[in-house]
Amino acid sequence: MNDEQSFPPGLSDLPLGSDQHDLRCRCGSLVRVASGLCASCLLRRGLESSEAASEDFDAFLASVDVPDRDWRLGQYRILEEIGRGGMGVIYRARHIPSQRVVALKRVLNYHGDSQETLVRFQREARAAASLDHPNILPIYDVGATEDRLPFFTMKFATGGSLLGATKAFRDSPRRAAKLISSVAFAVGHAHEQGILHRDLKPGNILLDARGEPLVSDFGLAKWLEAGSDLTRTLTVFGTPGYIAPEQADGTTANLTPATDVYSLGAILFELLAGRPPFLGEHALAVLRQAAENDPPKLRSIVPKISRDLETICARCLQREPELRYASAAALAEDLERWLEGRPITARPISIPARVYRWARRSPALAGALAICLAGAGVLAGRQVQNWKLQKEVRKSELAKNSVTILPFLDLDTASAQPRWTENFAKEFGKALSAIGPARVEASANATELKAATREFKTRSALFGTRRQVGNKTRLSIQLLTPDGDLLFQHVVDLSNPAELTRSVAPALFQLISASDWSASIAANRDPGLRNEQAREFLAAGRELTFHYRVSDFERAIHCFEKALLLEPHSALGHAYLASSAAAHTHYLADPSLLTYAQREAEEASRLAPNSGDVLRVLAGVNYQRGLFRAALEDGLRSVETGAPDGKSAALLGMVYEDIGRPDQALRWFELAKRFDARAGEYECHIGDCWTSLGDDAKARMAYRRSIDLHPERSQGWISTARLDLLSADFASARSLSRELRSHDPEDLEGTRLAAQIEFFSRNFDEAQKLYAALEQKDPDGGGSFYGGIGYKSALGRLTDNAARKVILLQECLGKEFAQLGLAPDNPDVLYRISAVESSLGKTEPALEHLQSAIKAGWTDYRSLSLDPRFDPIADNVRFQAILGKLKLRVEELSKATKWVSNE
Repeated sequence: MNDEQSFPPGLSDLPLGSDQHDLRCRCGSLVRVASGLCASCLLRRGLESSEAASEDFDAFLASVDVPDRDWRLGQYRILEEIGRGGMGVIYRARHIPSQRVVALKRVLNYHGDSQETLVRFQREARAAASLDHPNILPIYDVGATEDRLPFFTMKFATGGSLLGATKAFRDSPRRAAKLISSVAFAVGHAHEQGILHRDLKPGNILLDARGEPLVSDFGLAKWLEAGSDLTRTLTVFGTPGYIAPEQADGTTANLTPATDVYSLGAILFELLAGRPPFLGEHALAVLRQAAENDPPKLRSIVPKISRDLETICARCLQREPELRYASAAALAEDLERWLEGRPITARPISIPARVYRWARRSPALAGALAICLAGAGVLAGRQVQNWKLQKEVRKSELAKNSVTILPFLDLDTASAQPRWTENFAKEFGKALSAIGPARVEASANATELKAATREFKTRSALFGTRRQVGNKTRLSIQLLTPDGDLLFQHVVDLSNPAELTRSVAPALFQLISASDWSASIAANRDPGLRNEQAREFLAAGRELTFHYRVSDFERAIHCFEKALLLEPHSALGHAYLASSAAAHTHYLADPSLLTYAQREAEEASRLAPNSGDVLRVLAGVNYQRGLFRAALEDGLRSVETGAPDGKSAALLGMVYEDIGRPDQALRWFELAKRFDARAGEYECHIGDCWTSLGDDAKARMAYRRSIDLHPERSQGWISTARLDLLSADFASARSLSRELRSHDPEDLEGTRLAAQIEFFSRNFDEAQKLYAALEQKDPDGGGSFYGGIGYKSALGRLTDNAARKVILLQECLGKEFAQLGLAPDNPDVLYRISAVESSLGKTEPALEHLQSAIKAGWTDYRSLSLDPRFDPIADNVRFQAILGKLKLRVEELSKATKWVSNE
């Protein structure tokens, strides 16, 4: 059966105004009697001339019987359509047995196949039928049509809806408050029964013949105790302009009675102001305003309205649900208080208002008291004015003399010390306050400098470190601007840390309280940064060093040399030049370039001996020279004298990795990530630490992150291939290496790795070709790469010519011993010596130097077990014992890294 056949003529789902064959009454309703008038208009015309015109219209209407049996639904005769919505249509109908006129609502027939609509319709009937309150529209009957479409009947409200009567309340605030109070009590009753309405608006508040409100249309009602699937799938959540912001978001699971309180406030606002709280060109604009803006003040639209009524509306329309009335009943009670002239709870009566009301009750006593207080008021006013002025002056001084204490860094454990920092901040604050007004804040977390000063609204920040040196504690502090400019630094060895605050507080207070720091900043600024052209060359050179390519390091060296031609006394220029020259030797061994780097670093140190940047570069040069202990001390001093940064922390991580402490290195690399905002800058270093500790899963994750964040760099790919190599997965390592070299055949790191893969996998012919090509470009190279394989030592192991083999290996051995004389504690050099001696068949010296290498910090037992240079002694019992002890040591170090999972 189609829709047109489903209902008798006249019960069409076409909206009013559609093209229908029926005649229409002058009121717009469909004509059902021969007079050309609808039943309603016909009766009204009769009543206008009858003596019973003053009697109730509904009673007369109930006595009229229009015998049109084609326009019925069960026991109800349809009189006319009076409204419709997206879900259903409402008719004025008469219950035939009782002759009562009712409002009948049924589902639109084109929704007959929509299970969601049918369930919502049934929910409305069930919600309304479960409520018994004089101001909630009662449900009389629930039924279904012959086609099983549900309908229900309600009381017929002759006064229409509030939507058409809002103007009548504009000039009568008391009437409006009384009406909303009744509605709020009714909604509160629904809340007590566990039902939210969720679609309160003027159109859903009907009026009976006496003007009393009746809450209707529970189509969007939600049971508070039940998580309905229907509720979660609704696409319409109420009417824009009246729904709360949290309801517009669609998060229905967390709706509370405060949602309906918002709607009641919006209706009250419209009754008093003649317009809704928010206006817009379309529904989305209204919803956006309600979510982002506070509603306008009611008195800005209606200046004469009661301030208490304005406060009640504002309380209802708060964007945050917890700031509104806790319940609709609470709103109703506050409106009743206002109607009775009592103080409202939304804004308790102020003391001046209470005094005013008392004065009206006792005018004589109030007048006498006013005279006595007048003189005292003048004097008190002056005192208050002076007090306010002093308070503002002190507030200004505290704002100027303010400092955030960043967490002190324990250099022995590479960890922040928030508790120690908090105690230091208290003592430091007392010391400064004894000198003058000052505000000291302690940051609980190791935050970035500028973020910390912004969070605590301070003008400066203080960073410090501590470490044990003998029997004393070495403390350092640096006072910094939010931009990282150094204002003050101090390093001292103390037996009692409290001495630090007493010794530096006067000098620091003088700096903190200074109005202008430009002179101090300029005095500490490097000459190369003050010269615009030199500064440009320094910046360009620094950018090139981050590319990690030999050609870019060469270009960076030229940039720094040009900067020094412009500013020969730039400590930063000499330091950056030394850093680039030293880094260049990592890729191509060049003793003369390393000497050049050392000379430039010493000149930078002479010009700025206490500069953190210079000390970091000096540490880097010593690191490249293999002087790891000296590099460690210089690196720690660079942290003690400079602002916290990622580069200094990362350098210390590299040093700790090379001296056999990958567990400690991890801490420094994690700190480097905190201090440096560049994403992925240290992931390969972190992966190398995990590789050294034997945790390949975490190592692979770190390398993967490096590749994802910097696919243009080769380090992540090389490190991943090396991890496969150490796992003896030669095929995977070889595949990655070939792919890498296909993208950049000139990448020396990729060629080194390819040679090592073939060497360790015993593919000696291919390994010999690769090492021969590398040796031609860099005769003394290879020792600084993973595994410590010098090109000449590899070729000496690979050659079949016994005489040439001895010549090559003896030449290597001589150079390695010369290097050992310069860096006697370098584990890499000791390992390389042991490997060459093993290749020459010198078993005892090889084992002795291998033990020395491990003692100095060599931890790469997997390279040791794969390295063909140790094949001659691989079956030696002592060698196997050394290898086994090294594995146990790595396992112990791995246990020390549990903090990574716990922090």
